[in-house]
Amino acid sequence: MEHISYKMQTEIVNFQGREIPLENLTPILSPKQEAMKRRELEQRLYEVFRKYASHRQTEEPAS
Repeated sequence: MEHISYKMQTEIVNFQGREIPLENLTPILSPKQEAMKRRELEQRLYEVFRKYASHRQTEEPAS
């Protein structure tokens, strides 16, 4: 298993009158890893939009 380092950002937010620390962890990736993750994300989004577009075409009434 590959070890991944993370960059942590902390922000204090007010919620219902209380201060709550909000932590955001972002993985630190090499340019090659970033490109692979971006390509994977693009492929998944493409599949979702393709499914949505084909579903919409079957629902539209014929003119």
